[in-house]
Amino acid sequence: MALSIVLCDEDERYLVPLELKFTEEFGEKAEIIVITDKEYLKSFFRTPQNIDVLIINEDLYDEEYEKQDISNVFLLSEVDNSMQTENMILKRIYKYTSVKQIYNDVVNNMSSETLKTVGDRENNETEFIMVYSPSGGSGNTLVSMGIAGALSKCNKRVLFISTEVLQGFNYYLSNNEYISNNFEKHLHNHSENIVEVLKGAIRKECFDYLLPFRQATNSYNIKLDDYRYLLESLRKSGDYDYIVVDTSCELSNSKTKLMSFCHKVIVVTMQNKVSTAKLERLINNIDCSDRNKFMFICNKYMDSEVNYLIKNPATNNLTIGEYISNFNFVNNDLSVEFLANDKQFKKLAYMII
Repeated sequence: MALSIVLCDEDERYLVPLELKFTEEFGEKAEIIVITDKEYLKSFFRTPQNIDVLIINEDLYDEEYEKQDISNVFLLSEVDNSMQTENMILKRIYKYTSVKQIYNDVVNNMSSETLKTVGDRENNETEFIMVYSPSGGSGNTLVSMGIAGALSKCNKRVLFISTEVLQGFNYYLSNNEYISNNFEKHLHNHSENIVEVLKGAIRKECFDYLLPFRQATNSYNIKLDDYRYLLESLRKSGDYDYIVVDTSCELSNSKTKLMSFCHKVIVVTMQNKVSTAKLERLINNIDCSDRNKFMFICNKYMDSEVNYLIKNPATNNLTIGEYISNFNFVNNDLSVEFLANDKQFKKLAYMII
């Protein structure tokens, strides 16, 4: 079922970019109604309406509309103040902030029921989400696990697989166990019963994950093509809705083949000059123009620092799907549960679904 979004403001020119933003992000998953006439707005709400998201100029809002079945109401205010209103159902948004900020505020404050509605997919085919960064130290694994956790919170069956040579993702887990059932041999030899063997190497903590290898994977002669075989076997099994594949930063022929194989590629970058330069090299070597496949994420973002993604002419036209704030490693417990419940990763999960 499509998401029902109603945009209301007497300034038609103001609503045009807002409508385009929601259309761009939701596509066929949303039905958008734009109302600019005050009298028509009144007549529209005289009949019963079932609306998921109502974004309306504060001066046009009437308490009578609360009798309607409206899941989320956002008031466009000309005063820059907090989201909170006296009515807990209503949320206020500063009208003259950027379209991107309005979109982010809406998505981040949607009810969980609305997110689940949009998250219902028509097909049950397993989708592979590859998370890749051209820059080392970008927090690629953290983003991968955050996405896996958030997807799991959307009631999706999720498996996390690390393809890094040196695997230390259990830093975020309560379980420090390693693979110990000779799984590497089955993986390298492309065993026909690989899915059955895999079950003994999987643990669960918010989402399912393949246990890390204690030794470097190249010591077992494991290559990316071996993981592709595993993914294809899992696709045939239908055991998962999403498989999140964490990858290392080097770019190779096998890495580009894996990109082509996966349904979606999350490219993680940072705002500093070096990361931006490496991102530029990536888009000069790989065609990342398919917006349904490639999504760009800026991790460890800080408002106080220069954003070279905007300053660099080669990257300033890229659509950054989300700017993930730099987590405080001292004060925050960066467990998978913490990441899964973070609003930024919830938004990413919603965009993926």
